[in-house]
Formats: sequence, structure tokens, C-alpha cells
Amino acid sequence: MDLITARGFRFASTLLPLLLGLPAPPASAVSAQPCDTFDSAHSAPLLSAEPDTKRVDSLLSRLSLEQKIGQLLLSYPPLDRTAPVMVGGVVMVGNLLKGADYVRERVADLQDRAVVPLLVAADVEGGELNRLSFLPDLRDLPSARQLGQGPVQQVGEWGCRVGSGMSSLGINLSLAPVLDLAASGMMYDSGRSFGDDPQWVANMAGAYSQGLAMAGVLAIGKHYPGYGDLSANTDYNLLVRNVSAADLEPEIRAFELAGPSLAGVMLSNVAYGAYGGEPAVIDHALVERAHYASWVTVTDDLAIAAIAQATGGDPAALLRAAYLAGNDLLLTTAPPDWDKGLDYMGVLMDLVNTDPQAMAALDDRVRRVLGLKDRLGLLEQVE
Repeated sequence: MDLITARGFRFASTLLPLLLGLPAPPASAVSAQPCDTFDSAHSAPLLSAEPDTKRVDSLLSRLSLEQKIGQLLLSYPPLDRTAPVMVGGVVMVGNLLKGADYVRERVADLQDRAVVPLLVAADVEGGELNRLSFLPDLRDLPSARQLGQGPVQQVGEWGCRVGSGMSSLGINLSLAPVLDLAASGMMYDSGRSFGDDPQWVANMAGAYSQGLAMAGVLAIGKHYPGYGDLSANTDYNLLVRNVSAADLEPEIRAFELAGPSLAGVMLSNVAYGAYGGEPAVIDHALVERAHYASWVTVTDDLAIAAIAQATGGDPAALLRAAYLAGNDLLLTTAPPDWDKGLDYMGVLMDLVNTDPQAMAALDDRVRRVLGLKDRLGLLEQVE
């Protein structure tokens, strides 16, 4: 197979520092700035860089069908530690975040074997959910609820500090901030929500995301269109919000007000009565609305058993439904090559080979993913 291997692009300016255990320089397309320069009155979005369409299209034209499919997967790192890494991105979770040196070495190895430079994502929130507390500068990262007390400049500075820590590990994509409006329920009780006012939450999340961008990290806001005041967790139950479409509008508005600062949104695993009782990750109308706002769309974790209840307990059917709904990045915390798990590549290959509409939609999805990578400067040295 003709691979566009990491040995071809081997972007040494990023990987060499990682291999030496030094902080990685930020990607050129998302310029880094000192965190204390954050301006709370800054009105223009910091994520102004547009992808180089010629570079993106050139790379897209050279990818095989299998390589294109791979770009849509944001997964737990493959278990095979020697083979080319086919997925578009990896998500660092659990024991993968057990220390700075380990993360740097693991990310460097994955990038070195990547078919196309990887999105490297982590779900970094503050308070009790702080997954980067091993970094001294982030040991006391406040929760969103604490940050939501303001001022905005402090939120932006914390976003920049988080982004700097992530960049130092080789992580370039934040699966945060949370934009769910909540004055009660799980999002409030856990401290994950900035508040319950759309404009205020948008201001806080926008500042945090701009801070991330100052350090060379792009933000994926979640959980679109809104978790609300639900008291349970979709990690354990298939949850349904029986609210009207009109009641959801203020929650969607929070995302849209923060929109220019977000590279994308994560669709929630919550089902919405106003949208046919289906989880957002498989609802075409909600995904299409997110695309209308020019966001890359990312699913919440498709490996969670509870969400498969929406497709009769069939995880393959869930994956197909998430693709057919229009999502760009299909997130799973399961390894793509786990022999006891779903064959993600195989399911998607079968889908596009048997469904002409699925095949016709593929290039646009891959183009958006590659565009995200180009905004991070990842494609500049791809041969």
C-alpha cells in the first residue's frame, strides 16, 4: 500500500523536541503568544487562519479509500506499536495520561508512524476532573464553575496555561470547554458548567478557547446542543431530554455566540424528544446545523455501551448512523485494532462501498478533517 508515511513528512521541528523531552513548539498556523498578553476586550477571533485549500485538496487526492476512512476516526491509540497509524487522530485518556515524559514519548512515537500527521486530543477540564494535574502549572486548574465567577481575562489566561501544558506534551486538540447551560443537575454539581446564561457562558468559553489558541491548541466545545439540567450521565444510561426545540434554542445560542473561537463541537450522546428522540450524535438535523456554523463535528464516545441502545444494542449500526448523520470525526475510546472490539475501519469501508450516498459524502468529511489539521500547521511538511 502506498502510504504517505511519517517518514516522508517527519516534521522534525515538532517531534525532535518531544523525543528529547522538551516542550513542543506550537503549530505555526495557530500562533502562540505569552499567556499574560490575553486581552479580555479582544473582539476578533484568534482562530482566523483558514486552511490552505490547495494543500488540503492535493493531499486528499493522494489518499487511498482506506486512508480517507482512517482520517475520520479519533480513537484510542492502536494497540499495534509498530504498524503505520491509519487513524486521523488519537484521544489520550486514562492511563495514557500518567505522566509528562510518558505522554511525550507516546505521542512522538504515534506521530512518527502516522499516515497523516495526527490530531492528538485530550479531555482537559479543571477541578476534580483535571487530567493534567501532573503538570505543575496546572495542578490547581479551577473548575469551569469556579472560572465562571470571572473575570474574563483570568479565564483566558487559564485557557492559555492549559494550552501551553497540552502543547508541551504534543497534544493539539482540546475536547473542551463545556458550554452546557446548567443551574442544577450533573453538569452543575460536578462544576463542569460555566453557568446558565447563554451570553455569559459564551463569553467564558470563548475566552478559554482563545487562550488555548494562543498556545497552539484548537478547542472543541461540548456537549452540543446542550446537556441541560439532567442529573444522570450518558456514560451509564441512554438519556432523553423531553424539551421543545424552542427551549433548546438558548442552549444552542451559547455555542453560536462562542462560535468564532471554536474549531468544532462535540455532539452529545443525549437524545432529544424535539429531534425524534435520537441522540444528537446520530441526528442529521443537529449535525447539519453545526456544519452551518462552519464547525467540524465530533461525536461523543461511540464506544459507550449505553449509547448503542439507540440502535438496538448494535455498535456497528451506531457507527454507521453516526457517519450517515454527517459527523466528521467519529470518536471512540476503544482501540481500532482491538480483536475483542468493533472493526471500525471495516464497518466504514463496507458502508461506503455499498452505499453510494455514503461514498459521495466521504471527501467532504475528510476535507474538513484535513483542514483542521492544516490550521494547526500539521500539513505544511507533508510530501
